[in-house]
Amino acid sequence: MLTRYPHLDDVLDLRFHPVQNSEPASFTPVQIEQFNHQGFIDPIPLFEDDALADLQAYVRHHEVDLQRMKEEANGFVSLHHCVPALYDLVGSARTVAHLQDLIGPNVICFISDLINKPPGQTQGGSFHQDATFNAVDARSVIIWLAIEDADADNGCMNFIPGSHKGGAVECDTNHYVVDPAKYGAAIPCEVPAGYGVFMSDLLMHSSPPNRSEDRWRPGFTATYTAAEVQPHDTVTQWAIQCSGEDVHGRWQPHRRPVAP
Repeated sequence: MLTRYPHLDDVLDLRFHPVQNSEPASFTPVQIEQFNHQGFIDPIPLFEDDALADLQAYVRHHEVDLQRMKEEANGFVSLHHCVPALYDLVGSARTVAHLQDLIGPNVICFISDLINKPPGQTQGGSFHQDATFNAVDARSVIIWLAIEDADADNGCMNFIPGSHKGGAVECDTNHYVVDPAKYGAAIPCEVPAGYGVFMSDLLMHSSPPNRSEDRWRPGFTATYTAAEVQPHDTVTQWAIQCSGEDVHGRWQPHRRPVAP
């Protein structure tokens, strides 16, 4: 099994395609090479000072309501599709400028989630590739944004550098990588508050338990791709246009939601 959509396994391009950009505007050429070589770019600041304080306050004040919305959806829902503040978050100017260096001018966001891992949490730790969950070619970039400091103590993500290069690999019925250790040694990716890590959708990663006694680990994740990529099945249901245009009319992106 390669993806959640076995009927598309022979349709989707699940290989890694290196970024070809010799003159990036926001990242450096060294960072582009880092993405191609290890599958992620070391965390960079996306929200600082007042912008970070506002983001942290928003999450603290609205987390209960956001969690209720997720529960009432009776399944997964991308909150940027229905919450104006999160729509604005995934399309923030600094974030999108960096994304354009990796996927081009026409940026689509089609998945997002807010996860606040509680202290003492014991679940997690299974390695997976996000590309196996998405009904699109493996051309997406995921951003994981730390709302508060994320480190090894409170369950920061673990990466297997270079594991993206072989494309999508065999996974079990839960879509976890079979025998991930054979693809390399895992390392923790510690992310300071307000920083984001940009990663390939083929990078093997895990979210280990939060073993701290009193530190929550809130993080916001969003998945982006180029509008030129062909979507399949229901992958467009939460699509929004972050920059450029839907050049081929494939995504039919939604407008900014109206506050309830």
